[in-house]
Amino acid sequence: MALIAIDMTPVLPGGENGGAKLVAMEVLRGFRAASPNHRFLVLTASSNDEELSVLDGQNMQRLCVVDKRDQVSSLMEHFPVRIQLGLRKIYRFSRKFFKKNLYKKGILTEQGVDLLFCPFTAPTFAEPGIPVVSLIHDLQHKNYPQFFSSQEKDVRDAFMEEVRRKAYAILCVSESTRKSVIAYLKSDPDKTHTVYNCIHSRLIRLDASQIKEHLQKLLINRRPYMFYPANFWPHKNHQMLITAYGIYLSRNPECGIDLVFTGTLDDAQKDLKDKVRRMGLEKRIHFLGYLPEDQLTAVWEGCSFLVFPSLYEGFGIPVVEAMQFGKPVICSNVTSLPEVAGDAALYFDQRKPFEIVSCIERITENTDLCSELVNKGYKRLAFFQAKDMVDKYLKHFEDILKNPRKIHDEIRGVYADGWTDKILHVIHGPWPSGRLLELILEVPAWVPYKRATVSLDTAYGKKQRWTIDRGKNYEIRLPLTETGNHLVFSIAPNFVPSECNMGADDRCLGVLCKKCHIVSSDGKQTTLWSDKLS
Repeated sequence: MALIAIDMTPVLPGGENGGAKLVAMEVLRGFRAASPNHRFLVLTASSNDEELSVLDGQNMQRLCVVDKRDQVSSLMEHFPVRIQLGLRKIYRFSRKFFKKNLYKKGILTEQGVDLLFCPFTAPTFAEPGIPVVSLIHDLQHKNYPQFFSSQEKDVRDAFMEEVRRKAYAILCVSESTRKSVIAYLKSDPDKTHTVYNCIHSRLIRLDASQIKEHLQKLLINRRPYMFYPANFWPHKNHQMLITAYGIYLSRNPECGIDLVFTGTLDDAQKDLKDKVRRMGLEKRIHFLGYLPEDQLTAVWEGCSFLVFPSLYEGFGIPVVEAMQFGKPVICSNVTSLPEVAGDAALYFDQRKPFEIVSCIERITENTDLCSELVNKGYKRLAFFQAKDMVDKYLKHFEDILKNPRKIHDEIRGVYADGWTDKILHVIHGPWPSGRLLELILEVPAWVPYKRATVSLDTAYGKKQRWTIDRGKNYEIRLPLTETGNHLVFSIAPNFVPSECNMGADDRCLGVLCKKCHIVSSDGKQTTLWSDKLS
């Protein structure tokens, strides 16, 4: 019976994670119900541990690994609101907070974990010797780099490179995403797989009286309405939809259909509300914000159709939700949307407002077309069943556990410029006797401490220490075992340049790695790291 750890530390309150949280929760519910032969360890943060208690079960338990609540808050406060939400926040949170505060040496190994699953992509808690499976939702920063700052793009690229190097398998939520991953990450196609998201169980159908009550409270019960559920990120293209809706009303002044938005991101929502006010459409366009599940269900039940003008999607969960509620779909013709919606949608070019208007007119004027799309949508749901999704995830896990990857010589914990993290890993595979590790480390003259101490704690409990004075380097030479080993070097003290008035670099740094070689008895040298390669 395998123990599978699942990193849920990036989960944020409410809808701030967007669709990534919905997918993760649905996958874990499926694991809990469908996989009695495995045990699951849900890694949580103090900020979400209570919320994730709903996942507890006989084969699923939580372990809070991020317990510095005050540090999470202080870290988040200096990010702009625009960056704090969604997947961008996940990546930055994981990288910065983990590097500076969270490292718990061997936490997965101590728990006896056999595999780590990362539904929010970043392999933050990866440990040598434990296979990693990462889920990638999209590579939006490659297609729309203008929506990201340089730092955000760098962070995303860094995480994706970690995924490419560390993941035994990369799972993608659509074939569109898989093709992007192979193209941009140069990942191995044989270990890059598509697993579609499923119909979500979170939205329970309501009776007519409940629907009526909720719609009255939300003040959207007076006229029919089209629905767009999406956080107000730039790629969701709300501006274009509002423009198209204005054109639609000018062409159809007697039209009785409103436009309803749900989603989070306060600053962007404020800008859109200002635009709606200037257009004089405050009574026709409704901003409902983030809704609890019963109210969201009522909005779905009451809408006439889904309009989905997104510029980019990794999957497009609302399309499947619309099909589940028996609602026609009109949507963009890009990325994953044609793959998910198939023949059960009308498509438009999301950059052309008059095409959006044309689809709105067709769907509001042709009841036969609506019925046809609804019926096709019900048929499409067969591709997005929960059991199929869960079975595919588990099969990929089991294939990896049955066929463990051969251990190769490698070094981890060294950045591209040669600086180490506060933990340095050297992993070496089995080999006949006589091999030697040669590791040259340097403490530059300008660091904010007088000397660094490097400590080695091996699997056999032996401890060794080396001291390197500021402005000096030191060569560590160690004989290697025949059976292979994982050497963990701890480096102290550490420093964060941005906290020492040394620029904007927010990494936690140890020492400079100048060289790392493994030398065999015949003098053959295997280079794991050299500053000449950086």
